[in-house]
Amino acid sequence: MKRLFTGFTMVTLAVLSGCSQGTPGGPGTTDTNGKKPAYGQADDTFNLSVPVMSSSLQQGSMSESTIGIKRARNFDEDVALTFADVPKGITIDPASPVIKHGDTDVKVTFHAANESPVGEFKIKITGHPAKGGDAKVDFKLDISAKDTFTLSTPRLSTSLKQGETKMVSISISRDKTFDQDVALSFGEMPTGVTLEPAAPVIKQGEANTEITLTSADDAALGTFAIKLTGHPAIGADASNELKLTVIK
Repeated sequence: MKRLFTGFTMVTLAVLSGCSQGTPGGPGTTDTNGKKPAYGQADDTFNLSVPVMSSSLQQGSMSESTIGIKRARNFDEDVALTFADVPKGITIDPASPVIKHGDTDVKVTFHAANESPVGEFKIKITGHPAKGGDAKVDFKLDISAKDTFTLSTPRLSTSLKQGETKMVSISISRDKTFDQDVALSFGEMPTGVTLEPAAPVIKQGEANTEITLTSADDAALGTFAIKLTGHPAIGADASNELKLTVIK
C-alpha cells in the first residue's frame, strides 16, 4: 500500500508540474547513436514547460505567464521562442523571447484586444536551440468576455438658463463583476458653461455621481451634445452624450 501511494504521489506531481507536456529538442534528439533513457531526459536535450491549467485572460486586459525550460546534462544553449496559432487580437510581449543559457525560464505578457475572440485556445510554442532539433509545447489560453459598463445621462436635453446653476446626475450600469472606479471626462463645453467637479469619478459600488453645470450671463445660446467618456482602470472606455440647451 505504501509503495502504491508513493507511486501515485509521483504521478500527481509530474502532472501538476507539466514535465512531459511537449516534445524535447536539442542535439540529443537527433543523435541516432544514443539510446533513450528508461526515464528522464536524454543527454543534450531540453524540454519547455508551461502552466498545466489554462491561463485566463479577459478581453481588454493583460496577463503575465512563465515559460520554463528543463535542461538535461550537457545542454546549455540559448533557446529562442516563437509562437503560432495565436488568436486574433492577442499580442505577446516580448514577441521573440529568448531563454538565455543558465536561465530557467522567461516571462511573457499576453495582451488581449477588446474584441478578441472568447474561448479556449492552444498557442503552439517552439523552442529553437542553436544546434539540434526544436522543442514544442502547447500553451492553453482561456479568453473570457470583458466586464463592461454603460453610462446614462438624462434622456431629455437639460435646460440651463444664462446665469443659472443646475445639478445633473450621471449614472452607471455595471455588467457582471465590474466593480472599478470610473473617471469621467467631458468634451468641449459651450462657451460660458462650466462644470464642477471638472474630473468627477464614479466610485466602486456607487450607481451615479452628481455634476454641477453653471452658465454665465453671456453663455452661448443653443442646443449642444457634449461627449461624455468613462475611463476604467482596466478595459475599454464607455461613452455617451450629455444634451444641453442654453436659453435666455
